[in-house]
Amino acid sequence: MRIVNSVLGDATGGRWQVVCDYSRVLSQHGHAVLMLLSENHRPDPGSIPAGVSVEYIRNRGHYDYLAAWSASRRFQDFAPHLAIAHCSRSVALLKRATRRSVPVVAVTHSNKVKRLLQADAYLPLTSHIEQTLKQAGRASLRKPCFVVPNMIAVEASLLPPVRQRHPPLRIGALGRFDKVKGFDVFVEALGLLHARGLTFEAILGGSGIERPRLTRQAQQLDLSKRLSFPGWVTQVDRFLADVDILVVPARSDAFGLTPLQAAASGIPLLLSTATGHGEMFEDETEALFCEIGDPHSTAQQLMRLMTDSELAERLRQAAHRRTVRDYSTTEVSERLLYALENISKYYEIHRVR
Repeated sequence: MRIVNSVLGDATGGRWQVVCDYSRVLSQHGHAVLMLLSENHRPDPGSIPAGVSVEYIRNRGHYDYLAAWSASRRFQDFAPHLAIAHCSRSVALLKRATRRSVPVVAVTHSNKVKRLLQADAYLPLTSHIEQTLKQAGRASLRKPCFVVPNMIAVEASLLPPVRQRHPPLRIGALGRFDKVKGFDVFVEALGLLHARGLTFEAILGGSGIERPRLTRQAQQLDLSKRLSFPGWVTQVDRFLADVDILVVPARSDAFGLTPLQAAASGIPLLLSTATGHGEMFEDETEALFCEIGDPHSTAQQLMRLMTDSELAERLRQAAHRRTVRDYSTTEVSERLLYALENISKYYEIHRVR
């Protein structure tokens, strides 16, 4: 098939990684892939998968008819059979650009699904998002829907990589510095551990509008010598190699890539009770969980991972096994290809509306 794969927004972070993963997998399985991206958010050229075509387009919002007209002209030679949209702007543009002659498939990266409902099929990351789609309206109930989680490149080994803890222990967290990510809770929890006299180093990688507040918070909690802010992390593997525990304190998270990357690297996880985390790993079996927005719960669970090496080892091994079994590139690729094939067959019978 000839497939358009589009995101009209920020070409960084987890969502961008998913866009690249889809393009890479589809191309490797013999599909012709055209990535349609925003002129205002050009990615690093090195991140574009080999064998994939790229078109850039200016887009000013959901009702940019000029952008849709421009995209339709670019599609004339490519003649796509299917279009994949990773954001609501892409859904709106692709529906107009293809003139409703090609099924538009929305990859739902979060529970905010209202503007994605006009798509012709859905690929939610989790079963919880699938239920949100079904509850959003009758029209969505009649459309093809396949749960396809995020994928991660991980060696098919029963045991995670051997790791030696750093002296002192290093605690890490990374992501966009936004309130929803819960890094203020992480810093507060570190302050509680410091006040109890525990020895550790912490690394908070990332950037964003919350950085000034987070650095002030760290200073107020006397963490200047304990907590470092290295900036935006472009090489996640290198960051993970420098930490012994990874904390994901998000107030909301559909299905982030960071926990999968840590599990693949054999790092024990402390996750918030955000819905997506509960679908990803099991509490006390594959990871430890802390209450959303609760620094005391976060500190208590962190202390368990810091002081109980047998617990940390058991959790990291179990999370690695789960990642290999359910989230490896091989496993998720099969689910993605199966979903797209069935969506295509469905719309060979039922005309796109």
